[in-house]
Amino acid sequence: MSIELNNNINNKGKRTLVKCDVCGEIFDSSLEKCPVCGVGKEHFMPYEEIQSEYRKATEEVYIILGNGAAGVNAAEAIRGRNENCEIIIISNEPVLGYNRPMLTKALSKKMDPAKIAIYKEDWYTKNRITNKLGVTAQKINPEEKTVLLSDGESIKYDKCIYALGGECFIPPIAGSNKPEVIAIRRISDVEKIHELLPKVKNVVVIGGGVLGLEAAWEMKKTGCHVTVLEIADKLMVRQLDTEAGELLGEIIKEADIEFQLNAHISEITGDTSVTGVKLEDGKVYPAELVIVSSGVRPNVSIAQEAGMAVDRFIVVNEKMETNIPDIYACGDCAAYKGVNFSLWAEASKMGKVAGANAAGDALTYQIQPTGLTFYGINTSLFAIGDNGKNDSLTYETKEIRDREKKIYKKYYFVDKRLVGVILIGDTSTLSDMRKAIDEQRAYSDMFND
Repeated sequence: MSIELNNNINNKGKRTLVKCDVCGEIFDSSLEKCPVCGVGKEHFMPYEEIQSEYRKATEEVYIILGNGAAGVNAAEAIRGRNENCEIIIISNEPVLGYNRPMLTKALSKKMDPAKIAIYKEDWYTKNRITNKLGVTAQKINPEEKTVLLSDGESIKYDKCIYALGGECFIPPIAGSNKPEVIAIRRISDVEKIHELLPKVKNVVVIGGGVLGLEAAWEMKKTGCHVTVLEIADKLMVRQLDTEAGELLGEIIKEADIEFQLNAHISEITGDTSVTGVKLEDGKVYPAELVIVSSGVRPNVSIAQEAGMAVDRFIVVNEKMETNIPDIYACGDCAAYKGVNFSLWAEASKMGKVAGANAAGDALTYQIQPTGLTFYGINTSLFAIGDNGKNDSLTYETKEIRDREKKIYKKYYFVDKRLVGVILIGDTSTLSDMRKAIDEQRAYSDMFND
């Protein structure tokens, strides 16, 4: 059985659900905006909920390490199958699990944890899910089936789900330990930025990926002068072709955001506080705030210490099982067949599979083509699949461009079958292009020439 469900627990009747075609989140149709990425109803698609008929009634104890997308969805999947068990979620953050992608998408506004919470507190109460917040899991003992917490408590489990996600990577740049250098991963990071903002005129964002550009756009809204520094020679080099990257650069400049490619940073300047970012060629960009967006590194240290197989990520099978019995892993810290896209929707699906199987059901996780989406800087962007990056393949392309409106559409075909798509400025066909990639749609079914 493949994963295509959203558990409906402790709710009478069947919910009407929708799926966001931008981020893939599934949620109640009554919401006006996607709770994960913030887009409006024009991006919602009807979604049919498939209920699991598997049920058991045991008094097992399930410990879930982490309260992000994977952890909360695992808890929901467990409770939907076992009404009697004990579920404990452990998080080192002091707040309930929240929709993390909103941190950079709404960075210009003060963040209320309750407004971006995955579920409100009463949901956990109704479903008898215990949250232990502000404590860190320090050690897992698989032989004794215990988890040791930072407050000294040791909790015994029957099943453990490891969903500790990842941490932002900060490159080893001189001066990166200054208090005004921030990587955005937690609500506390956003709060720190807002504390600093009254004294900030210049912001440098290190990293020109989606999260970096979202942060840059949000900081521009606050009235700051913003510069984006990207070490690569192209923007979003893995997802965009050369022409798309150049167009995105034009759009960034038109939004009055400065950016530089091939930006090799030598130092973040300042004695005790940040004053600028210096490149290896000697150029200095003034800054009172530096936001780092250089990727995420999975949290695997206590997994390794417990004996779990790790190949950068925790290695899991299609059931999200690790090599240790009764321990599952999911989300940004785990990889199936070596693949992890570090996306919210992916973590949610992995959590659902992990929770369902930990409860005794039989679900399998399937890797699905994912796409990059970006909404900001007065444009929209979508890229999915193979956009001409494989030198061993011969591509045929179809390009549609409106230079005045900054619209760019590029379609990549191999053997007359669609393998990649880039859309900039007009992403209205995003949902259809996802389907087209899935079915490897023929060129003749898309174009008449």
